[in-house]
Amino acid sequence: MILTSSFMFIQCTSDPIQGPPGIAGTDGVDGVDGVDGTTECIACHNTANKEHAESTYLLSKHAIETTMYDGRKLSQYGNRSSCTQCHTSQGYIDYMETGSVTGDAYPDADQHITCVTCHSTHTSFDFANDGYDYALRQGLMPVDLIVDPSYSIDMGASNTCVNCHQPRTAPPTDDGNGTFTITSSHWGPHHGPQSTLLEGLNASLIPGTTGYPGVGSATHRTGASCIACHMGESTSNTEGSHTWNVTEDACLTCHTSGAPTEVAGLADDMATLADLLANVQGVDSNGDPITGIVIDGGPIQGTFDINASEAAWNYLYILEDKSNGIHNPAYSKAIIKNAIEVLQQQ
Repeated sequence: MILTSSFMFIQCTSDPIQGPPGIAGTDGVDGVDGVDGTTECIACHNTANKEHAESTYLLSKHAIETTMYDGRKLSQYGNRSSCTQCHTSQGYIDYMETGSVTGDAYPDADQHITCVTCHSTHTSFDFANDGYDYALRQGLMPVDLIVDPSYSIDMGASNTCVNCHQPRTAPPTDDGNGTFTITSSHWGPHHGPQSTLLEGLNASLIPGTTGYPGVGSATHRTGASCIACHMGESTSNTEGSHTWNVTEDACLTCHTSGAPTEVAGLADDMATLADLLANVQGVDSNGDPITGIVIDGGPIQGTFDINASEAAWNYLYILEDKSNGIHNPAYSKAIIKNAIEVLQQQ
């Protein structure tokens, strides 16, 4: 009887009789329409662009780090509070997000600059009104200068470059005795004064016979930008894009007649000024006489005449810019020629 009844229950539960359908529920609230961005997004977010950016970046000086005198890579050598906001990845990210860096250094030994150092997420998808921000951490916001926070440089997407490629110190000032004291072997505008030279700022404006152009008047400032010249399209994979090597194609866009002559003679003037600076007289920290305020491209610690100090600053300014005056030819020639004049008159 038990066995027979078990078959009856199996038969009942394995073949149920379907009841009538229930009452339909209330319709849900319609979702919010998404943004039609596929076409605009894919203009940048595609395999070809990604591979090109990565391959060209590997040829850049950001990727191929300088080896310092103590054998460490630049990002390791610069992994300290006074350097880390530009020379380490996390330091730059922290500075962009909080305006400061954490501690004296970051524990990760590998802090070299990578894609995610400069790029994060878009600050806006309203490209029609806000422009393409290329997911740059800086976005398109102007950059306040370190040496003068009251002055901002605004070059759109090139502002990412301005963040680090600017001087860290101001030109020398008279100490009240007609002199100035150099206290560091690293004295000068540091290694990245490109943005202020382009703007026509932060040199010592020594009086002389060569006039100074107006601030922001250089053609490369008004008609070009860091990105236009250093990240332009090129037929060579060793130029443009994320190599940041200036492309001949970008130059020919404006200079259709060939290489410009605006900086002609600047190299000779730099050599003349270097010789004059090597013979400047001063005193060391003990008051003993020394000769030379800049020797072999490096500043000498000591106390010197203010005119010689300003001339030395201008020399180091053009030397550290590394464009041979091309960023701002008229300004470059003026600050060097007037520096030569003031030293020759002493």
